[in-house]
Amino acid sequence: MDEIIMRTSRAMASHPRLRMLALLAQGEHTPTQLAKTLRLPLYGVSQHLHILFTASLITRRRSGAMNYCRMGSPYRVTTFSGKLVAWLGSLLNTPSTPEKKHPGLAQVRDVPAETAEVLHRTIFEAATAFTDLRRLQLLRYLARRQGADAQEVGAVLSMSPQAISRHVRKLVRRGYVQTHRLGHRVVYSSSPTFKTPIHRRLREIIEAAWAQRQASAFMVDSRRSPGRKSKGTARSGETAQK
Repeated sequence: MDEIIMRTSRAMASHPRLRMLALLAQGEHTPTQLAKTLRLPLYGVSQHLHILFTASLITRRRSGAMNYCRMGSPYRVTTFSGKLVAWLGSLLNTPSTPEKKHPGLAQVRDVPAETAEVLHRTIFEAATAFTDLRRLQLLRYLARRQGADAQEVGAVLSMSPQAISRHVRKLVRRGYVQTHRLGHRVVYSSSPTFKTPIHRRLREIIEAAWAQRQASAFMVDSRRSPGRKSKGTARSGETAQK
């Protein structure tokens, strides 16, 4: 699951791709239309679309010689990408919804370019917290505990003090982790508050994906009789998305 979350977050953590998603949330576009509207080279647009498609953030169809793309997940709305696309699509397509009622975002339907840029920067910042597997492991570990210092985190996650410090600084800047002193120790813990509703909702979707994955794994294990060998580890894309 962490690999899927990381790949999807990396796809979101790009200003050109967020601009594409904002257009694709409104309806179908061809790569040529996107390139013309965004004033980007067609080759670069094709690369970005491939990344978004691989991350299950867009769908594609072919009609004759034309390729059409739109924002959407190929999986059910209850899956990770399904929930993410539903939320992100409404966020990018309807800037007047309550989800965006935080400082810096206008409350009008026709969003000026500078306000759209603020929205994209906020999504970008929130997404970059989840673009590294080690940060995902750190966030999951801290979510299960009241707090942990660098020595404990390093021993459990096999991380160097330098790596811990680097990842914690990034998570603190994004409001997902807080630090405090306990005697001579610096203790890390999950932040009880969030910088914006966007940061909060993205974290909720990711935590729900972790919980679903854990529940699915528990159900699979409970159905296996003692001593019975598994018939394989291959899973469908939708199962992996759960």
